[in-house]
Amino acid sequence: MKEKQFWNRLLELAHDKLTQSVYDFYILDAKLVKVEENTATIFLPRDEMQIFWERNINGMLLAAGFEIYDTEIKAHYIFTKVEEASSQVAFESEPGNDYQPIPSTIPYSETGLKEKYTFDNFVQGDGNVWAKSAALAVSEDPGLTYNPLFIYGGPGLGKTHLLNALGNEILKKSPNARVKYIPAESFINEFLEHLRLNDMEKFKKTYRSLDLLLIDDIQSLSGKKVQTQEEFFNTFNALHNNNKQIVLTSDRRPEHLESLPERLVTRFSWGLTTDITPPDFETRIAILQSKTEHLNYHFQNDTLEYLAGQFDSNVRELEGALNDISLMAKVKKINDITVDIAAEAIRARKQDVSKMIVIPIDKIQTEVGNFYGVSVKEMKGTRRVQNIVLARQVAMYLAREMTDNSLPKIGKEFGGKDHTTVIHAHGKIKSMLETDDNLRIEIENIKKKIK
Repeated sequence: MKEKQFWNRLLELAHDKLTQSVYDFYILDAKLVKVEENTATIFLPRDEMQIFWERNINGMLLAAGFEIYDTEIKAHYIFTKVEEASSQVAFESEPGNDYQPIPSTIPYSETGLKEKYTFDNFVQGDGNVWAKSAALAVSEDPGLTYNPLFIYGGPGLGKTHLLNALGNEILKKSPNARVKYIPAESFINEFLEHLRLNDMEKFKKTYRSLDLLLIDDIQSLSGKKVQTQEEFFNTFNALHNNNKQIVLTSDRRPEHLESLPERLVTRFSWGLTTDITPPDFETRIAILQSKTEHLNYHFQNDTLEYLAGQFDSNVRELEGALNDISLMAKVKKINDITVDIAAEAIRARKQDVSKMIVIPIDKIQTEVGNFYGVSVKEMKGTRRVQNIVLARQVAMYLAREMTDNSLPKIGKEFGGKDHTTVIHAHGKIKSMLETDDNLRIEIENIKKKIK
């Protein structure tokens, strides 16, 4: 039925061009009565709507007319109640074809966001300061500052926290904003389900009408997912062209995403790309302090330092350790968490480990030396050959990240180096990790051997 196609297309054009509030006020209650002799008779419930339609909608009406009828369609406006117009078009319901106006807001339960994640409880450290700053900037000026914002880094480093915090912050400032957080894997599954049900129009209108789209782990879109990639490409374009904000996270930089169309990879780099690296020792302590301050038992400072020295890869490891300790404290009615209690709780969780492993610095030196072909003696020496310097700095970096040894102690283990040398080496490697993905992979491989 061409009348139905014409009207649905007109509504779609209007919804794409107008703000939601304007659409609701001027378009939502209009009705198509009939299309006859190249004239569309349209019911408007209020007289003042005619001026708006003549000034703003007639161009869209012409476009829809040529698209559906291949000829010019003019408008004739009436103000009699629709039910009194005997020739009113009766549209039958057909899955996937009816244009359903998008609600002005999305219920919070359908945004995918979690209230517990905010900027206030995101612990900032050297490894995530730029990512947090970028997310805050986006919350101040969505769609215009960094679009898209692309955050990458390993698992458990806070990417999901930042996405949720950004969504919650924008909703706090603009309660009617249409916000959606979704892992890429869920986006794929949702797309395939709508495809199976032949209900793609609903899927498109849901995602292309958003003000903020937050997609986690976009690397899941890689591979032979041609149809999903095509749909995401079109969704990305629709949002970006309308200055709607897109924020993506990944485990690697855009250019390292394999099996993704080049046109998508290019778009991911249009805005700002920033990374999150594993928290350093001080940040791990700050995270532990933040996560234990509301518990009903007290963690001694040396206990927090002990835990920060044992778990260095990501925040989830720290959370897992705290969960184990909390369970033991609750069962045994313990109020004061000492190092011994913490170690016992962690041992109970691992079952097959009778004693918590403390990583010695010489093991780090050995594994780093083996990886780079440098002897421990050379590492402890003063030679400035490039491969020796890199190995020495990587070993110092890992000693700072993976143990709770003091800076002077680490320096002593490297041939009596001053603690400032350790600080310089740690800062140097951390800086290199921001841009050198190969080094990041190398260090992750060395860590696996050390553990």
